Amino acid sequence: MLSRTSPAPLTRWAARAMSSTHTLSLNPPTLQEEDAALKKRTAQVSEFFNQERFKSLKRPYSAEAIATKQGNLPPLPMPGSLLADKLYSVLTKAAEEKQPVHTMGAIDPVQVTQMAKHQQVVYVSGWAASSVLTTANNEVGPDLA
Repeated sequence: MLSRTSPAPLTRWAARAMSSTHTLSLNPPTLQEEDAALKKRTAQVSEFFNQERFKSLKRPYSAEAIATKQGNLPPLPMPGSLLADKLYSVLTKAAEEKQPVHTMGAIDPVQVTQMAKHQQVVYVSGWAASSVLTTANNEVGPDLA
């Protein structure tokens, strides 16, 4: 059961990316090694694209097109991706139970921390954030909620 205090279950993709350890080689890879790495990364991107939460998306590009532009360093899951997985889990669970998700918008980090323990979801309200025109050090950013 998912609660506000328990972390969301990681997707297999995120769990594998977080648990894998990589070392960087001192020698350049051979053509065969590069080809194998590209095929492996393409399969990983394809698996990520095929997650349930993306089933309604139509992409005009392939998994291989993404993999060819990602470079050689191993990808790490972004904190926003982990939080997106949690939000998807919360919304999916609520939809299955036909229950509402209680949420509220915040305009700064202080409000986020104060509201988080009382709400299932707290988001940075775009309209409210843009309307206050603050110039202090607590400017909102897309990764705060």
